[in-house]
Amino acid sequence: MAGSQWELPPELCCRPMAFVALTGLDVVYNAVHRAIWDAFCANRRADRVPISFKVLPGDHEYPKCRTKRTSYEWYIPKGILKTGWMNKHLNLVPALVVLFYELDWDDPQWKEKQSECATKVEIVRTSLQGRNTKVAVVLIQKKTPLPPGEDLVASERASALCNACDLSGKSLFVLPHTDHLVGYIIRLENAFYEHAQTYYYTEIRRVKSHKEFLNKTTHQLLFVRHQFKIAFFSELKQDTQNALKYYRTAYSLVHELRAHETNILEIKTMAGFINYKICRLCFQHNTPLDAIAQFRKHIDLCKKKIGSAELAFEHAAWMSKQFQSFGELFDEAIKLGLTAIQTQNPGFYYQQAACYSQDRKHQAQQLCQGGLGYPSPDPLDTQTAGLDFYGQRPWRQGHQSIDPPDAEKEKTGILALQIKERDVPHSELIIALLSNAVAQFKKYKCPRMKSHLMVQMGEEYYHAKDYTKALKLLDYVMCDYRTERWWALLTSILTTALRCAYLMASVKDYIIYCMELLGRASTLKEEQKSKIEKNLIKVLMNEVPDAEPDSDPSSVSAARSLWTDRMALAGSNELTVEVQDYIPFIQCKSRFQSPSFHVDQPIQLQVFLRVDCPHPVNFHKLAVSLSNQVTSTD
Repeated sequence: MAGSQWELPPELCCRPMAFVALTGLDVVYNAVHRAIWDAFCANRRADRVPISFKVLPGDHEYPKCRTKRTSYEWYIPKGILKTGWMNKHLNLVPALVVLFYELDWDDPQWKEKQSECATKVEIVRTSLQGRNTKVAVVLIQKKTPLPPGEDLVASERASALCNACDLSGKSLFVLPHTDHLVGYIIRLENAFYEHAQTYYYTEIRRVKSHKEFLNKTTHQLLFVRHQFKIAFFSELKQDTQNALKYYRTAYSLVHELRAHETNILEIKTMAGFINYKICRLCFQHNTPLDAIAQFRKHIDLCKKKIGSAELAFEHAAWMSKQFQSFGELFDEAIKLGLTAIQTQNPGFYYQQAACYSQDRKHQAQQLCQGGLGYPSPDPLDTQTAGLDFYGQRPWRQGHQSIDPPDAEKEKTGILALQIKERDVPHSELIIALLSNAVAQFKKYKCPRMKSHLMVQMGEEYYHAKDYTKALKLLDYVMCDYRTERWWALLTSILTTALRCAYLMASVKDYIIYCMELLGRASTLKEEQKSKIEKNLIKVLMNEVPDAEPDSDPSSVSAARSLWTDRMALAGSNELTVEVQDYIPFIQCKSRFQSPSFHVDQPIQLQVFLRVDCPHPVNFHKLAVSLSNQVTSTD
């Protein structure tokens, strides 16, 4: 729950499309039916109407329609939005059910087949159980029909079939299975789309009709719910301008709700959902500044709504998800043609999401350290394997009063959430968000932001004990900081890199970082440099160095064992360290005694060495290499 709880439901994130159910098609064993189904599904280009099709059996049981409420006088709502409502209207309750039936106008058994078709239509109507869903019939025919008005038999029989099935003439279609099948299918689905539009228009009017029964005292949740439903039906109807208007109204209403500790999560969850819809539609309408303004308003309104102090990590997780979702929407809009700039691109939103994930991690470390076991029975377990309403607590679903109904249950519920939070892979979440941010800043040519975030990634890998990846990232960034002479930043990175090298027992890396931290570019204090120098001498003498300060205690014992093995195998191994890319603790300069020399005259070369480390250093050999290799000497 702690991990997936913050993910936006897929039914919220998808583009809502009218749901049309097709019955009477045997797509497995009947080749004609299969060809018809393929024509509906294959190559759905952008110019085809937005419909979601499903093949269902004729007697398929659709979700039951609840008894219509005649009064709201004593009704107290238990929550804002049911968790299954969006999915129900996207995938379970069709706007239109289409019955396909093989029947030619000149069929010798016309009467029997007309009766059978009417029975099938009645079965569909019965299974819809009182819903406003439209029903249509498509006759699959072998012959191409004659132009309207020329086939009198067809006109008579069409009228008779409509009467038998209780259909209007606009709900009966003919589909000739000829070479032009796709063309006929496109005309059919355009007609289906019009029927679906009518259905969603009726549903919007039905929801609006409830308003006169509501009062502001006990039905505030219903005002939000109904505006959301009208907006969602408007999206299904592809009326995105009206959808945006109703989502904005719902957003204002959700922030008018009286917030307290028991309902703050539900309010924030719904505010997050509605904000996502508004921002998505603003990007869709090519008004990115409106999307950014809405998101900033959303963050300003919600950032202080923390809720229970014992679950403060939940607020950080929710905030992180808000920034991540907006970054993804922004990125998606850019891929569809929106232009972004250096100072306003998705990278900033991914970066902020990572910051809140880091806050979540620190809060979880402080709040979730108790040694108590997981409570039994599980307070997070629900009988239905899910919540009834978005954003509610499993142990007190449907409860809307200010105080929790059971203080003991509240306590065990909070404990269960804290224990679950311990298992969340915080570093993985942070690294993924930082990686997204780095990719964006690289794309928009922001090298310093990229380097800054790569350092954070390296440090997060270090906390996750993946020292190899940490070292790889930090090493990459060091080059930039050396070039730009950011000595304080370089020292900080080198200190982390040295800890990684120690915990990995990487001898060569350890020596290089020690040498650089002892050098003139390092901003460490003399006392710290002295400890590093002693460790460097130990390694050069084939001895195990002392652990680096602030190293993870659980990793130090394993590191000591690795160092012992390395030192035992080292013997008199020589390491060559190329220092031209580093700023080591030994400075070296050389000069000739004279600007020119005669042939056969001895040449004198002066070599100056300066050591920047706290203690003297012995060296055993000095070699001078010249560009002319013949004259090189030891």
